[in-house]
Parts: sequence; C-alpha cells; structure tokens
Amino acid sequence: MITGRARYWRLISRFAAASVVATGMSQLVFLLSYSLGATPVVSTVLAWLAGAIPNFTLNRRTWGGGGRDALRGELLRYGAISVGTALLAAGATHLAESAAISAFPGTRPAQVAVVWGAFIGTYAVMFVIKFVLIDKFVFNRRPRQDAR
Repeated sequence: MITGRARYWRLISRFAAASVVATGMSQLVFLLSYSLGATPVVSTVLAWLAGAIPNFTLNRRTWGGGGRDALRGELLRYGAISVGTALLAAGATHLAESAAISAFPGTRPAQVAVVWGAFIGTYAVMFVIKFVLIDKFVFNRRPRQDAR
C-alpha cells in the first residue's frame, strides 16, 4: 500500500518529468516563433499548444485518469487551468516586451531574452499551483457513493 507521502512524491516526480517534456517543447516553439518576429501573444499561444497536449497526456497517465467516461470533464478542467496559465504568460510576455523595447532599443537578442524570461518565469511560478489544481480538481477519482 502506498502511503500519502509516497503517493505525492511519485506524483510530483512524474508531474515534474511531464513538465520538463512540455516545457522543453513549448520553450523551443516560443523562442523560435518570437525570434522570427511573431508577437509575444502569438508565440505564447503556439508554445502553449506545443506543450499542453503532451502535458495532458502524460499527466493523465500519471494520475490514472478516470477512463473514457471521465475524459471530457478532465479535458475541460485541465483546459481551464492550462488556458489560465497561458493567459498569464501572454500578459507577462506582452508587458515584458514593452519593458524590453524601452530598455534595449534596437537590440533584439536582449529583447528576446527578457520576453523569454517572463514566459518561463510565469510557468515556473505556476508549476506548484498547477500540481495542486491537477491533483485536486482534474484527476480526482473519488469513490462513488453506493446508490441506496
């Protein structure tokens, strides 16, 4: 039998691994698209798409998902958390771009570094929050009450 503490260490380590995969994919897409001239918001959306799909799939496998019947609810709850995080990142990168253009006019590499830092910083802060939300609200297989 797995104790509560052991369960959380197993979940957090697998969540971290899934996050590394998703983050790597999204960071690559963000840096590439933003470096090639896409706006921060467009780059954030593209990066979100590149990371959200594998992240959901890996996390559903980690938590065991609720089967086919639960998939729609899991997708909706995960989507709300994921979209919320992406919106925070889009806002942060937009603000960071304004600051970077003012601080480093005409220096695209420095601007990219500042905006990318805002992007990855948002996801770093959201890591713990997302873990708790995913554990408590997305893949929360509660035992059914017997119908009496």
